[in-house]
Amino acid sequence: MRKLILFVLLLVAFVCKAQNEPVLVNLTGLDWLPDGEEVRAGAILVPENHDEPKGKQIQITYIILKAKDTISAAFPMIFFSGGPGGNSLSQGMVGFLLEHPLRNERDIILFDQRGIGYSSALPDMSFDAFDIMCKDADEEEELVLMTDLIFKYKKKCKAQDISPEYYNSIQNAKDVGMLFKHLGYKKYNLFGGSYGTRIARVVQDMFPEFIHSSVLDSPAPLSGDFLLNRLDSYSLALSRIFEYCENDPDCKKKYPILKEDYFEAISILEQKPLTVNMNDSINVTINAQDGIYLLRRLLYQGNSREKAPELIKAFKEGSGEVINAVLQFEYVLTGGLNLSMLLSVEKYENFNPANTPQVIQEQYKEYPLIPVKLGFFDAFYIAGMNWHTNNLPLEERKFQDSDVPTLIFVNRFDPVTPPKNGVIFQENLINGTLLILDEGGHGSGNRECKNKVMAEFMNDPSGKLNASCLNLFKE
Repeated sequence: MRKLILFVLLLVAFVCKAQNEPVLVNLTGLDWLPDGEEVRAGAILVPENHDEPKGKQIQITYIILKAKDTISAAFPMIFFSGGPGGNSLSQGMVGFLLEHPLRNERDIILFDQRGIGYSSALPDMSFDAFDIMCKDADEEEELVLMTDLIFKYKKKCKAQDISPEYYNSIQNAKDVGMLFKHLGYKKYNLFGGSYGTRIARVVQDMFPEFIHSSVLDSPAPLSGDFLLNRLDSYSLALSRIFEYCENDPDCKKKYPILKEDYFEAISILEQKPLTVNMNDSINVTINAQDGIYLLRRLLYQGNSREKAPELIKAFKEGSGEVINAVLQFEYVLTGGLNLSMLLSVEKYENFNPANTPQVIQEQYKEYPLIPVKLGFFDAFYIAGMNWHTNNLPLEERKFQDSDVPTLIFVNRFDPVTPPKNGVIFQENLINGTLLILDEGGHGSGNRECKNKVMAEFMNDPSGKLNASCLNLFKE
């Protein structure tokens, strides 16, 4: 059966090529796909640099999960993964979406963005970067290690004839335009999460004629700065955790001086780093900047208001199951993220060359809740300035005005895409609706309710939106 499917896809490729659709079928590694008519897969070739359409070509691989209702006329939904660098084409994601209620009435389209997974992936520095975090390296040593790592992978890209400067949201969006035409649907519903909101938003600017609706969860603007935005959003989310605990009787009783505990915990890690064993094989030394980094990572989770105080206490006492839990969470994220792609994108559109180490050092003074540098990200930002030389001009780092019906979700306690990001997105949307959820985590919340609201919006984006089941924040 598998050989027959590949033969049919290859035949389709030749037919499409005859119709001037540049298609390549190379599905090596996708043997985990379930058999049956409900799943289809393929790939197209796109220019590595769309400004040179006859130059080097790269592959964009996609999967279509057909609607359960085989006669439904609903427009399909195309999914944009986060990161940047997060892959979509995985056995877990396909299995999850095959059972997702959004597939009841519409096809769901998944694709790996350029430079990721099955779409001409960049050599991935993710686990080597994780190893740096595991070491007992101070801020200066971490910067040296990160500089060497980035230089190593820059050489790997050159050896493989890969130009990282062309792996960004603008080129990404142009890939999607070619994919739209190749797939042949009249209209598409966009759904993006985190970084996926940025590329989806660029797509709706470039190809509005193809867009029926756009749903953006945890908005990541094209403007802003990779490091400074993280300092700002972490500080804001942490202050709201402290405020929540101060006003919640149970939390206040259990952690009566949480803010003081936080500063003491970081000071303890600064004087005596904590070493833990992960998976019975990886020794991880957590110093002060790692403690900040891991606490920020924990804030991604929906139960962050309960778990953040627990992690602070564990750092202070030198032990606790929550430490291993957040390390496991980080390790899983590392495995699903191509860090080389993340750096390629962010260097192009969210790094500011004017932010020298001296400028950054001054900026830290604006954030009293961050007493040491933000582990990993600080070194990654400074060393990453040399990854490639291409920069989107600052004046072009903005979205265009759009009348595409757009629904935006953002969580009040989000440590990376705070509510003000939703406001930035809404500014250029004529038909935009912003919903601020009184929730913790990054993209979390009442998923059953979210799915219901999204499905109704995609079916009738001009109709009256009923979001009463959501836990909305009311100022």
